[in-house]
Amino acid sequence: MRVILNPKHAEHAPPGEVEGGAVIPSYESPGRFDAIRAALEAAGGFTFEEPPKPSEEPVAAIHDAAYITYLREASAEAKKARDPAAKQLWPTVFPFGPNPRASGVRALRGQFCFDTYTPILPGTFAAALGGANAAARSADLIAEGTERSIYVLTRPPGHHAEADRCGGYCYFNNAAIAADRLSKRGRVAVLDVDVHHGNGTQHIFYSRADVSTVSIHGDPGGLYPFFSGFAEETGTGAGEGFNLNLPLPPGTAAKDYRSALATALEAIRKFKPMFLVLSFGADTHESDPIGGFKLPTKFFAEMGAAVRELDFPTAIIQEGGYNLTTLGSCVTEMLKAFT
Repeated sequence: MRVILNPKHAEHAPPGEVEGGAVIPSYESPGRFDAIRAALEAAGGFTFEEPPKPSEEPVAAIHDAAYITYLREASAEAKKARDPAAKQLWPTVFPFGPNPRASGVRALRGQFCFDTYTPILPGTFAAALGGANAAARSADLIAEGTERSIYVLTRPPGHHAEADRCGGYCYFNNAAIAADRLSKRGRVAVLDVDVHHGNGTQHIFYSRADVSTVSIHGDPGGLYPFFSGFAEETGTGAGEGFNLNLPLPPGTAAKDYRSALATALEAIRKFKPMFLVLSFGADTHESDPIGGFKLPTKFFAEMGAAVRELDFPTAIIQEGGYNLTTLGSCVTEMLKAFT
């Protein structure tokens, strides 16, 4: 299988994240990328390449211009800072009240971010853009018929990124970029199997009929991102009926997940897309530190085989997965089912 790499991923290396008022080690680290690549190289059957020269064109199709500008300029600001503390830009106040306005630097940090897990660092823009370009490249190869299935190995992940703000470790929405690009050739389904609901992907396509979004995830009543991913969210306007959420309770194991996956795949078949984008997160694994599901490693092969049976050209985009000792095996099991 062909693997498109994000060559700039390591430029974003968060020193930590803020949880409950305390700074803890960041779960989203460069080691995730390294663990997956090492496992794929050991398994064999994968070829690795980088996307062409970086371009902002793919992100401009999905993200608001003001947000792109902010992310670029904030990363540059962090890079120029001499004080180490000033190289980490964290939001501290978030918008409130009707018609909120933000103009100062500190206000903009809250305007363009929705949590305390997603700092902007000197290399954040380059790393996020590298992932976006890798996703765009995968979509182009799929659209051209060059590849039937292709995998994008990138971090930071993307599915929590909204059109106009970052959050959940995500800055640019890689899956949405790939799906929007493919939609120029025909209908697209996005299947998100990360344990956390892909709020950004849902919201970007919520009023569109040409891209259907289907997500299997932990119940947002108790799991990030908390404010989206409920079953009654089905789309709006032209997109009504084209968004499907399948929230599952903590501790979900293979039997119940298998049933939800069958429901998701049947919905995609009925939509009859020309292309599929798979937002793949391995944080549904039983050992993941922030997931809460109980899927064993071997189940990921079953998952991959079930998705492959849809028989649509598929761009597979890496999202979450935070246990570095099992992450590579989960990804390898899933991808091997596609080859």
